Amino acid sequence: MLIEDLEVFVAAAESDSFITPVGPHRYETSASKEILRLEEEFGTPLFIREGKSTGIMTEAGEALLAKARPLIRAYRKTMRMMEQFRPKNDRSIIIGALPILKQYRLNRVFSRFMDDFEDADLRLEVTDGRTLSEGLSEGYYDGIIIRKSMINRPEKLKLYRMATDEMAAILPADHKYAEESNIRLRMLKNEFFYLADPKTQSFGVCWNLLKSQHISTENVRTADIETILKEVAARKGVALLPISTLNVMKQEGVITVPLEPRATLEVVFAVRKDVEHCEMMEELIDIIDNRSKAVPSV
Repeated sequence: MLIEDLEVFVAAAESDSFITPVGPHRYETSASKEILRLEEEFGTPLFIREGKSTGIMTEAGEALLAKARPLIRAYRKTMRMMEQFRPKNDRSIIIGALPILKQYRLNRVFSRFMDDFEDADLRLEVTDGRTLSEGLSEGYYDGIIIRKSMINRPEKLKLYRMATDEMAAILPADHKYAEESNIRLRMLKNEFFYLADPKTQSFGVCWNLLKSQHISTENVRTADIETILKEVAARKGVALLPISTLNVMKQEGVITVPLEPRATLEVVFAVRKDVEHCEMMEELIDIIDNRSKAVPSV
């Protein structure tokens, strides 16, 4: 069993980019050579390939998925541990990030770095906040891109500002408060609110904002961003989202109104203070440091 085959299998099971018109969890990658190789080795199908259920994981596939994630993680951690015995300048750079790179146009920072340093072995991994914090603490990640409010012990880290943002009310374009320069949440207390997925950090910020203003959370619904914007455009409620969300998702018929008082968010690049970095990582830190000086504080 090759670790690369497991990685393809997990990617196929988790990705939403290969979804077919038939419905969710039906992925074209379910017939890739890597997955076919796994099925031959295990002697059982991992995905159904008949009728309308094509691409849905079998019971064997679900069982393998539960085991594959920790196996891949253990493999990567072991490989990372063994890198300490390689020459410093022959080590890879692994950066962990929340799924917000596109939202804040941060991909270009790393693509330009790779253009300037073609020999650099740099890998970006997108994951959740808990995994990022643990990975940085364990030495798996050289640096992480995370919201500043998610960091528990900032005194142990060196932080570089990468983006600033703030929460805003997303209203139908013809809403009675659409022309306001800013808005207090209490003005929307009788509205239905749409928030992002509860797993996201912005959900926690918004939930706390509503509670702090003594606004009932009984009328709160959660959905993906695309659905939220469509529902707001259809006048089915209002939303609380980071202003930068509209940099990625466009929707006619909605308008963004900043909150008063401001509810600010900050995205940072974090590295451990007690770690000696390889030369390429130092180059990357210098680039990010210089860039951070042009990012306004919140």
